[in-house]
Amino acid sequence: MIAPVRHWLDYNDFIQANNSREPTMYRLHGFFTQNSLKTLYVLEELGVDWEFNFIDLARGANRSEEFRAMNPSGKVPVLEHDGEFLFESGAICRYVATVEHSPLFPADKLQRARVDQWMTFFTCHPGRWLTEIYFEQIIKPVAGMGETNVAACEKAAKFAHQQLKMVDRWLETRDWLANDAFSIAEPFALAYMEQAHAVGFSLDEHTNVRAWLQRLEDRDSTEGARARVRPYQV
Repeated sequence: MIAPVRHWLDYNDFIQANNSREPTMYRLHGFFTQNSLKTLYVLEELGVDWEFNFIDLARGANRSEEFRAMNPSGKVPVLEHDGEFLFESGAICRYVATVEHSPLFPADKLQRARVDQWMTFFTCHPGRWLTEIYFEQIIKPVAGMGETNVAACEKAAKFAHQQLKMVDRWLETRDWLANDAFSIAEPFALAYMEQAHAVGFSLDEHTNVRAWLQRLEDRDSTEGARARVRPYQV
């Protein structure tokens, strides 16, 4: 049984405490949906020592006392590191990159904020709408949650296309989202964008986004993370 969390640390205190300790393996408790994949792609890209612990949501493993000791909300993913637990995918990605002093999450305040802005943008805008389509078309039928809401999918697709037009313009003159350099914003956004394939969301009118997505999918780190999850996928 996993011991209950003794206390919750302030994010900055959490980072400072772990910076003073010997490095240990990161353990990611998650599923194979987009929120967990965001963290897995980032962990693999950072080149850290990590392992994946599959939490079977279909069997209610996230509702157990052991899991709720790690995350009281009962949601995945949860990062376990050096005897402490951290939830929410964005917090996990930023934490690990900071602990590792990775240039993929720059120390410069403005550059770091630019990485943050793209992570937030994909979470709140195109990622939100692609995830809604994925839920309606993929999750609901499999989970027996009713029929796909076609009108909701059409609305979500309209908003996603609107927002990706801006991203497409941004990528006309650059390869990566923030600071003209690859960052954790890329693998983070990948987990949202790859849902387009599963739901038949065409990127034909967003040629720069499509090329950017292909560059991400061609990376060895992307395949490395997917290989860890593949045995658990249905």
